[in-house]
Amino acid sequence: MNSDEIVRTDFPASRKGYDRDAVDAHLRRLAAMVDEIKRGGEAARSSLASSAGEQVTEILAAAEAKAEELEAEARRQAERIVSDAKAEARAQVELAQGAVAGLVKQADELRERVGALGRDLAATPSAETDPGPATVPEPTVPQPEVDPSPVVVPEPEPLPEPDPMPEREPDIAPPPQPDQPPPAAAGTANGDEAAARLVAMKMALDGSSREDVERHLDESFGLSDASALLDDVFERAGR
Repeated sequence: MNSDEIVRTDFPASRKGYDRDAVDAHLRRLAAMVDEIKRGGEAARSSLASSAGEQVTEILAAAEAKAEELEAEARRQAERIVSDAKAEARAQVELAQGAVAGLVKQADELRERVGALGRDLAATPSAETDPGPATVPEPTVPQPEVDPSPVVVPEPEPLPEPDPMPEREPDIAPPPQPDQPPPAAAGTANGDEAAARLVAMKMALDGSSREDVERHLDESFGLSDASALLDDVFERAGR
């Protein structure tokens, strides 16, 4: 109901009724109150709508800001995750490359060792491939170091006068063999140490062995024990 419907003058007239002017005044006040109420309601609705609209706008703006913030944070986290993944991948690749390089180096060293072993085996004669007798080199006799100082040969001691022997028939001595020293004279049968020393010194300097010198002295001079003489001779000869 609006104010026009309230303030209407189509009531039927009656002698016994309310004062028409008073009724009209009351209706006008009532219409004014209704209009005031309507205006207040519209203002309230407008204010409420405006307030609600502002709140909705603020809520939407806050939601958009939060969404942008979450999106930015998600983007940062994604970038950090991608960066960490790339760094980890690079580290794994470098580790794998180092391991492969180590394996390649070990393989090269092993290949060199196998090649060297093959060359050594090829250079070493094998008993199966070379059935011939092994060649043993001739032993080399070390040459004695000759003392440049002259050898002092002691003067031979005079032989003692031999005891008179009974006469006996002379023995026929066999002719001397070539390249052999003549047999000792009868006077040296018991051993002429000075002559034996000279012969032993010459043979030692010529490179003869101790056994050969000792055998020759025994055969030529009949020395029963020439060890001391040979020790002295070989020491002087530096052997």
